Amino acid sequence: MAMMLWPDPCPSLKERRRETVTRYPGLWKRMIGEWSTDDGRASAWMLYSANYLLRTGSARWAIDPLTLKWRVPEAAAVAVRRDLADLSFIVLTHRHADHLDVDLLRSLRGLPILWLVPDWMRGKVLGEGGLPNGKVLAASPGQPIEIDGIRLTSFPGLHYEGLDGSRSTVAPASPRGVPSLAYLVEFGQKRWIFPGDTRDYRAHLLPSFGPVSGLFAHVWLGRGAALDESPPLSDALCSFCLDLQPRRVVLTHLEEFGRPATEVWRLQHADRLRTRLMSMTQELTVEAARTGDRVFL
Repeated sequence: MAMMLWPDPCPSLKERRRETVTRYPGLWKRMIGEWSTDDGRASAWMLYSANYLLRTGSARWAIDPLTLKWRVPEAAAVAVRRDLADLSFIVLTHRHADHLDVDLLRSLRGLPILWLVPDWMRGKVLGEGGLPNGKVLAASPGQPIEIDGIRLTSFPGLHYEGLDGSRSTVAPASPRGVPSLAYLVEFGQKRWIFPGDTRDYRAHLLPSFGPVSGLFAHVWLGRGAALDESPPLSDALCSFCLDLQPRRVVLTHLEEFGRPATEVWRLQHADRLRTRLMSMTQELTVEAARTGDRVFL
């Protein structure tokens, strides 16, 4: 389960942002300390809203790693190169700014880290990030890659909105979004799905992986709908989660402070989704994870 480190009351976004900035150096230090100490428990740590530091078996790796300062300028800098030097490999999903921290890429260049990236991002990470060509591996959808005892299978993410009846001013012929990759991650007897940012909740468009250990679901309930009393895509997200057949759902992409308030999903959204999901099935554990939380896998 996620180790919740934040109080439950929901203050204003400005207050939450200030609190996060204040606490982040301590949260970072604790996350790095736990990640660096092998206690035998496979885990993911929330570097930010949907940015994951992981340890599975003896492997230390990350998905879309990012520091708070990249999205919140007043946040303190952290020692990225020193603290993340033990990374074996890094997985990238897409080029949006809340998932691709170019400063972090530059800080880590020169270290013996393998980068698994979508083919269309290769030029960007080589150019802007300055990563060495020999360390950048293009992910091919449907082709499993094994690294340090972890099997990663990428597949196209559903990051285009407006195709499934979601609230969008974009015509279906010209959907809003960018290409992205999602990943099935297998280690030991565990199988976790990281669908990434999802804007189209038709799960049948994804490969069928059968029952899985868990799912990291990025909360998005409709364009500009975060302040709505009843966001339009709540049921669609819940159905999407159940269709992927997880035993656990971890709700993330919460409190992304680089967005306007109408686009910031918060703990109360996750709480409502949890209640809804639990009412739909008794065979599911649902939790939320925010910046600084540890999720035991």
